Amino acid sequence: MFTYHQNCPIIFGAGAIDHLGEYVSELGNIKKALCIFDPGVEAAGIPARAMASLEKAGIACVPFNGIGSEPTIGMVDAAGALGLENKVDAIIGIGGGSSMDTTKATSILMEYPGPSKKYILAKPITMDTKTPVILVPTTSGTGSEATRVAVITQTETGGKWSVFVNTHLAVVDPELSMGMPASVTAYTGLDALSHAAECVTDNISQPHNQLLACAAISKIMKYLPIAWKEPENVEARTEMSLAADWAGIAFGETMCHVGHALADGLSVNLHTPHGYNCAMALPVALEYAAPAVPNEIRMVAEAMGLPLTGKESAEELGAMCANAVWDLMRQLELPSLKAKGFTREQCLKAAEEGYGSHLSSFCPVPVTREAAEKLAARMYDAYQ
Repeated sequence: MFTYHQNCPIIFGAGAIDHLGEYVSELGNIKKALCIFDPGVEAAGIPARAMASLEKAGIACVPFNGIGSEPTIGMVDAAGALGLENKVDAIIGIGGGSSMDTTKATSILMEYPGPSKKYILAKPITMDTKTPVILVPTTSGTGSEATRVAVITQTETGGKWSVFVNTHLAVVDPELSMGMPASVTAYTGLDALSHAAECVTDNISQPHNQLLACAAISKIMKYLPIAWKEPENVEARTEMSLAADWAGIAFGETMCHVGHALADGLSVNLHTPHGYNCAMALPVALEYAAPAVPNEIRMVAEAMGLPLTGKESAEELGAMCANAVWDLMRQLELPSLKAKGFTREQCLKAAEEGYGSHLSSFCPVPVTREAAEKLAARMYDAYQ
């Protein structure tokens, strides 16, 4: 038996942000909202559009733009303090994964006494939050609007820890991703690809998440290069927004595995962008998991559009999928870890997170310390 679900309603469509106030009003008696976003999104004018729609609907806005590239405990506590001071009755996250994860974690502090580090742990717990959480993504990658999980950097340890909360509404407007820089398009798109491919090949994969994830993989392989090359291409941006959202729903139902664990290890040690790290780790994760999930790795290969005879072994399929991801990374001009100036020894430090993370327990092949070290080394050696 298995369970499939969607965490909250998702409204999808171009121009949806200009109706945000109407959608939020339908959630109940909301009079004041804390709006969380980063300075880059603010400079693009997106929060202003969102807040104009909210205020038109009679919802006062309390802006918080203290978001960096990675969400931290400090950001959560600062946003929570502002929300409590202003007695807000909803929290709206506008931006990429950092803003949305901060929003989700901040909802805890509206009901439970801080600091937030009491609830954001190495092994995540679930908090039954009540304050409405509304998420508006501006990138096509994290899928955070479709999940309950908030991944936050625990400043004292440097680890990327998590917590699960309730979400209430997502508004996905593909127009908001128009004009994203090429590097951000690449990193976020490959993040979505890693969500989809890892959740198909984890040890709790099931038909519903496989359906969504494989559809997302097909869209990403087709449309990510177009969105990267043509940032104003409406069709490519729309399809990538849909793919990222579907991948988010898919991995929110199951889990990612050793690829994301290794990616977190790179984040902790090298402070490189999450999507870049996921791209570096995904090929080796697929190779490693493939022998244990022959049917699922074939699903991934088929979704990628690879030429198959039907006679390939699981190991061969894993290698083919890994090569397809590396080819896509080269097409998107992702520099290697070596080209970015990192040494092999620095990369090997990611193995500690890869071995110790709860995410690795969802890999269908047990991840030993030795295995994690070999995977970290291959991340560095195989992509040059």
